[in-house]
Order: sequence, then C-alpha cells, then structure tokens
Amino acid sequence: MVLGMCKNIGCTPDHVLYEMTYENLIMYGYATPVYDPDDKSDWDESLDANNPELARKISHGEGKVTNPFI
Repeated sequence: MVLGMCKNIGCTPDHVLYEMTYENLIMYGYATPVYDPDDKSDWDESLDANNPELARKISHGEGKVTNPFI
C-alpha cells in the first residue's frame, strides 16, 4: 500500500510513512483517477465535460446538479 501511494503521489516511502497522516492518504486515494475500460456502468452522460451542448444547457440552468462525492 505504501509503495502504491508513493507511485500515485510521486514521493518517497519515508515521506508517506513519517510525514503524511492517514486522513491525507485517504484524500489522495479518493482524488486518484481510476480507469477501467470494461466498466461502463459508472458513466453519466450528463457530466460529460467534452459535450458542448451539455455545457450550454448547464450554463443556462437546464442541467441537473449532482454531488460527485457521494
């Protein structure tokens, strides 16, 4: 686990073990992107930032507001 966090954060194992708190490691873990090309169940079309039509709808108040941290 320590070496995996070192790879994600880009620091030494000593920094992870002695300088970071458990809470900081958990927050870094949640912020690390996960890519799984086979799993399409989590994709939400309404949150696609590459869709210009969706950007216009949200800027005019027509899009839904979601909490990404749930």
